[in-house]
Amino acid sequence: MSGSSTTFSKLTNRVFPRMPDFYGLILDQCELANQTAALLEEYVQTGNKSRADQILKLEQDGEVLRQRNLDVLKNAFATPMDREDIYRAYVTVDCILNHAHSIVSEMDALQIKTDPYITDMTAALRNAVENLSDGYKKLASAPAESDKDAQLVFKARKNIEKTFRSALTQLFQGDKYIQMMQEKQAGAEAQAMSYVLDIFKRREIYRHLLDAAIDMKNAGKVLHDIVVQVA
Repeated sequence: MSGSSTTFSKLTNRVFPRMPDFYGLILDQCELANQTAALLEEYVQTGNKSRADQILKLEQDGEVLRQRNLDVLKNAFATPMDREDIYRAYVTVDCILNHAHSIVSEMDALQIKTDPYITDMTAALRNAVENLSDGYKKLASAPAESDKDAQLVFKARKNIEKTFRSALTQLFQGDKYIQMMQEKQAGAEAQAMSYVLDIFKRREIYRHLLDAAIDMKNAGKVLHDIVVQVA
């Protein structure tokens, strides 16, 4: 009897293969995203270049993991939600890895030191990644609760945009240098040029952080769309 049952199970699995744990696959990517966001925040706070190297390694690991998950999706017989939504979840969760790499690379290349705006935006971005991960963790067992986390991701994006605008307002305060040049103070032109260059460099970092927040909002929308489908 046991032998026939095993044979029947094998036959059933061939005709109707067991569904992969897509929730678990998404959470694997969320874990990498959480690690990356935490390292980014630490890099911004300390300037520790070893954290930048770790972020690069995680980005490479993320590429391998994303491709593995896409292969599983491609070969799956059935899915617990729309295939397009699973694909979008893979891609949007992964976006923070690319942004983190760009941010640390450019801060290093442009020799930009942190400031309160960069610190605040990075902390809010880390919180958004954690909220997204928490939402996906609840998706399989309590999908209705996941939408609360998606809303927190949306809120983080608004807060980062607000900080971004405040940062720009502060950044373009060059009256001091204009006055120095008008008074023909020694070294005024060199100081003004240095200030202008710093504006362009620092604005690049601010923009990267804002772009990361926008992509996190898109990731939150994917989570919201899945909740609507499966709740």
